[in-house]
Amino acid sequence: MKIGKRKIFLTIGLIVLVLAACSNVDGDLDDKWQLRQYQYADGSIERQDSIFYNFQKGRFSAICLLKNGSYQTFFGNYSLKGDKISIILLPQSMEDENYSFYMGWENGERTFTMEELTSSSLHLEYEGVRYIFRRY
Repeated sequence: MKIGKRKIFLTIGLIVLVLAACSNVDGDLDDKWQLRQYQYADGSIERQDSIFYNFQKGRFSAICLLKNGSYQTFFGNYSLKGDKISIILLPQSMEDENYSFYMGWENGERTFTMEELTSSSLHLEYEGVRYIFRRY
């Protein structure tokens, strides 16, 4: 039964990818973005330099540089609707031992509000936390 669910999810993912490939409405977003900092509602800032988000025509990946010098990539799909960007990670990504530390999204999903998108910066917001990225 677990294999059947994976096949269904992969089939849906492929359909989403095909449909996304037919349009380029998110062309400015398509690229690699380095997470530089988290800005919290209380004004505190947490600097970051080891997480990269990649967006490419409906496909998403997060590359995380691990403390031991290696890296882990988490794969998924994304969709845009207005100023919202919804990311759904593939089930295999959530099974990785580093998932909780680097991603930790409930159910492998997160919907951000896109506050800013320029040629050099991307600002996403989720539950009062701003994610500040630079184009890499």
